[in-house]
Amino acid sequence: MSVGEVDALLERLVAQFESPYDFLRELVQNAMDAGSDRIEVALETHAVAGSSGEAAEVVFELSLVDSGAGMDEAIIDEELTRLFSSGKAGDRTTAGGFGIGFVSVFAWQPDAVLVHTGRAGESWELVFHGDRSFEKVALDQPLEGTSVSLLRRGRGSEREAIAEAIRDSLWRWCRYCPVELSFEDLDGDEPPELIQDAPEPAELGMGAVLTRTRVEGETSLRVSFAVPPQAVLLRRGLILAEGGPRELLPRVAVEMAESCDHLQVWADSPLLRTTLARDKVVDDGGRATIEARLLELIVGLREDLLAELEELVAGGAPEPGEGEREAERVDPSWTRERHAVYSALHAHASLERRALGSALRRRPLLRDLAHGRALSLDGAIAAVGPGRPLLVAVPPRLASQDGELGVLGQGLAALLRDLGTSELPVVTGSLVDDGPWLTALAELGGVELRPVEAALARVRPGTEEGAGLAALVERLLAGLELERLRVGLGEFVDLRGEPLTSPVFGAQVEGAAAPLAFHGHGELPLASLAGRRLWFNRQNALIDAALVTSPGRPLLAGLALATAVVGRCTGVELGELARVAAKLEWTVGG
Repeated sequence: MSVGEVDALLERLVAQFESPYDFLRELVQNAMDAGSDRIEVALETHAVAGSSGEAAEVVFELSLVDSGAGMDEAIIDEELTRLFSSGKAGDRTTAGGFGIGFVSVFAWQPDAVLVHTGRAGESWELVFHGDRSFEKVALDQPLEGTSVSLLRRGRGSEREAIAEAIRDSLWRWCRYCPVELSFEDLDGDEPPELIQDAPEPAELGMGAVLTRTRVEGETSLRVSFAVPPQAVLLRRGLILAEGGPRELLPRVAVEMAESCDHLQVWADSPLLRTTLARDKVVDDGGRATIEARLLELIVGLREDLLAELEELVAGGAPEPGEGEREAERVDPSWTRERHAVYSALHAHASLERRALGSALRRRPLLRDLAHGRALSLDGAIAAVGPGRPLLVAVPPRLASQDGELGVLGQGLAALLRDLGTSELPVVTGSLVDDGPWLTALAELGGVELRPVEAALARVRPGTEEGAGLAALVERLLAGLELERLRVGLGEFVDLRGEPLTSPVFGAQVEGAAAPLAFHGHGELPLASLAGRRLWFNRQNALIDAALVTSPGRPLLAGLALATAVVGRCTGVELGELARVAAKLEWTVGG
């Protein structure tokens, strides 16, 4: 190859680097390969005689000094100064496999490059010129390690921008390198800056960490469910590429599915190789091996997510002590911190719902606020009964401010306490904070979600007024094979104790410590009312009209209330109720 051809090749190699400051990564790699445990990068400005002011001409000296093994003449002649002649050519564990690491310094367009190095009693100085020519001189004084200094003319006003570009490049590519790496702007006011970062697994609080790792030899892999999503591919702590999981790992992104939206990946391995210009990780067998291992870790991470949720919701609630506030009498173990972790786990589980599939229904992932217990989606659906929505509530103590519950909080605490003697569960959660997860779960189970305050009313049973009307409604509905149904009239009030006028009726929550009407549902199977008590809301306009009409036209009043029930039920038609009414007409006046 002629001199001209070599020069043209060098120009093409240098031009491939994304940034003229990427050469710093190459020199750091070389220093690490030489066994250095300390690398110092510095920028210094030298004045040019006869030039002054901020726009004065100066010489910038950008230097990198390491404490590695250095080079002797053989290494200089056979590796440093001969293109593609690298002792690392067959070693995939080092970064200089193409022998162009040092060539990259010319991307900065220096006027000269000065190298001092020593090894095994030899000491050398090399000067490389802008045209790629060089001189080599043996030195008498002993040297250890290697120093590389790039010299370039410029204007004094450029110094801050050059220093910032150096800093950015080191942080971008070298912040995870396992050696002590520092940068100092010798003409600035700041002390040397340590270029070092230690990425930690995603911390959710209370010790909850959604992370899986795998270490085999020099390969270290880690996956975490965390946001923002990010993937970093490295070799020996030096970044090869970083970005979103979908962009950086497109071949396996389909199998990762929605995991890509909350996945952080760390893959450091000698199996990962880059292209000549270090601008892309090679898609080869080594990379395929790493990607397969990452997928295995993600499968395990999904199981960890379920286990973390199970452990959180299974935490017992201690017995309330003497004098505790009303809020603390309902699941006192459920703190704000615990709920924050619960909501974070919900957000992750929502994204994993397709991958987790039926496990989300079977596993005890929900917290029953009314009973302080863990339960599964299937168990919760069975407990509420057919046609009823799942009730959701935030623990009263979480909604309180400065320890004061207020009227609403006190009402919620009392309601949950009364529900504790029943079988009706109340799922811990907020439709604001946990909405996406709870909605996805409800869709999976084919049920509706409803805040507890919108589904339950406290009932204040009425007097004997309307007893005859209630008995008539029982007879009408008994004709629809609801013989064991009981009917009562009472006043419905909300959690604040305020009257409710909108619900016409609600089924009593069996086993509750006080009369509660479950009115927050859409259509429900008629058979689900068998053996229950139905409460009609005395404060509803329809009930009021029926009571007024009842003395003169009892059958009409009874039909109005029975029709209100049948209209909400499936499996029965109004015509059947009319036939029942016709049979009763001769026994009822009106």
